[in-house]
Amino acid sequence: MVVTSLSVPGAHLQCKADQFQSVEEMLWRAVEITCGLGMSLTGVHTCGDYMFSGHTVVLTMLNFAITEYTPSRFRLLHLAAWVMNLFGIFFILASHEHYSIDVVIAFIITSRIFLYYHALANARALHSSDRLRTREWFPLFSFVEEGICGDIVPNEYEVPFLDYIRSRSRASKRRIKH
Repeated sequence: MVVTSLSVPGAHLQCKADQFQSVEEMLWRAVEITCGLGMSLTGVHTCGDYMFSGHTVVLTMLNFAITEYTPSRFRLLHLAAWVMNLFGIFFILASHEHYSIDVVIAFIITSRIFLYYHALANARALHSSDRLRTREWFPLFSFVEEGICGDIVPNEYEVPFLDYIRSRSRASKRRIKH
């Protein structure tokens, strides 16, 4: 694996090493960053020293969701999702707010979690009669995938709220006629 190293942080951040006097002080700083969601809009100023890029995670998850859950005939959309993901990663690196390794690790972790989740969802063993063990070891997974019938999770595409929109449209047409 070859990774370039960009100079982080940018000069506009005015970074200096924090000298914490106690563990409590260090923990308070962690809580402050977490509550401010790491954003400078909320008064949190960090030097971009994150282990992985949340921006890359969001871009990659959106890309995977588009390519996984839309019909395979939407090839142009799938290509656009991948191009946007790669361009987004490039611009994250070009902004000098993350180290290259932050972005690479974010992409790897996100892709593995997405892959592992779908492998779990389609594993026949997890849909067997021993559902208690599945609930014990994977409680969130069991909750999300609870109503699935059959051996594998169906990959069905539908426009969100389409039935609601259609019913509202029919209701408004009836009101106009009367």
